[in-house]
Amino acid sequence: MKQYPWEEAQFINDLKGLLKIRSVNGDCGPVSERAPLGQGIYDAIEYMLDLGRKFGFRTKNLDGYAGWIEMGEGERLVAVVAHLDTVSVDPEGWVADPFDGTVIDGKLYGRGVSDDKGPAMVALYAMKAIAASGVNLGKRVRLILGGSEEAGGWRCIERYKKTEELPDCAFTPDSEYPVTFAEKGLLHLDFHRDLDDSIPPLSLQCGQMYNIVPAFAEAEFAGKHYEAEGRAAHAMEPHKGENALLKLCAQLRAQGIEHPFLSLAGIATAEGLGIAFSDEPSGCTTINPAIAHVDEKHASLCCDLRIPVTVPLEQVVGAAEKAAAQFGFETRNTSYMPPLYVKKDSPLVQTLQRVFQECTGTDLPPVSCGGGTYARAFENAVAFGALFPEDPVTYHQTNEFWKLDSIGKTFQIITNAIELI
Repeated sequence: MKQYPWEEAQFINDLKGLLKIRSVNGDCGPVSERAPLGQGIYDAIEYMLDLGRKFGFRTKNLDGYAGWIEMGEGERLVAVVAHLDTVSVDPEGWVADPFDGTVIDGKLYGRGVSDDKGPAMVALYAMKAIAASGVNLGKRVRLILGGSEEAGGWRCIERYKKTEELPDCAFTPDSEYPVTFAEKGLLHLDFHRDLDDSIPPLSLQCGQMYNIVPAFAEAEFAGKHYEAEGRAAHAMEPHKGENALLKLCAQLRAQGIEHPFLSLAGIATAEGLGIAFSDEPSGCTTINPAIAHVDEKHASLCCDLRIPVTVPLEQVVGAAEKAAAQFGFETRNTSYMPPLYVKKDSPLVQTLQRVFQECTGTDLPPVSCGGGTYARAFENAVAFGALFPEDPVTYHQTNEFWKLDSIGKTFQIITNAIELI
């Protein structure tokens, strides 16, 4: 692989300017017709577009929702997809101002430095390096910059697709290396039923978010209070946590308490619901019974499911409906994000893997995951970087940082990837 000149000092300076812009999703200044996602997100988009113009590239602002920076000529369009909005910041506990871009012991600190402002800036500098090298790409390369990734819904991508050309292939540096070629389908499945006086009154509360394994649950029955503690984890890897809801329901059943909700909770596993499907690309179905509410009149259980990429949605929902109906529960599909699946032998995956392996000297294979990345924005797109397997994962956390040596290595990988895909 080529070794491109790395302008580290200038990169850090430009990234610091971007980090100073407070583009926290949902809390970044006034919303207006020009800045529908907030002034901070508009300013972050314009900051990047200004740099793109300074570097000699074509740019376009998509009504404050997104923007793009493009280089090269040709029919074929390849894209790097990144976002400029960030999650919120609790200033307590930071070693430096989270909006200052401070370098300490070879680490650059700041909100968004690894997710995803830093990788976006790396991609822009990769385009700058390719342009300076004089290589004839024979294609167009477009850096697509979204403004609403963190909020879900992806209004930025929705706006892009209304008027803009779709890329022939793309990757997003909004995850980790190596290539993530398969991402499971994400399903929120809710079970509901009304209760009457023939059922002993049970009060139970647990959870607030679908994608978190609940760490606490509590209940009241016959004047006695029950509670259980577990261990939180992300729903894409529920085995890394301990589900307090399931623990509490098992405790109540062990006391001889009978209730339709406890019966449903007793089968709230992939095996119990008859949805233990699996495939070679992405593995097994996982389920996180996440949110529960039971009172005298109603019972509900809300679950997060991660479905293997080749398993039809209807097959999963149908099996779950049949299993829950035996206890009188109706099933509702409240939201669904289809899977991402680009075959391992595709030119996109093969090229990116070759770049990664030759730049790093490792032979790690492409991977699948239960999470969802920005790659789902487009067809024939995958997640690729920007963190290495050995890098600490600090995004969305206090003291988010990115190691300078990792940034330099990622620059070489992304530059070669843009040239070769």
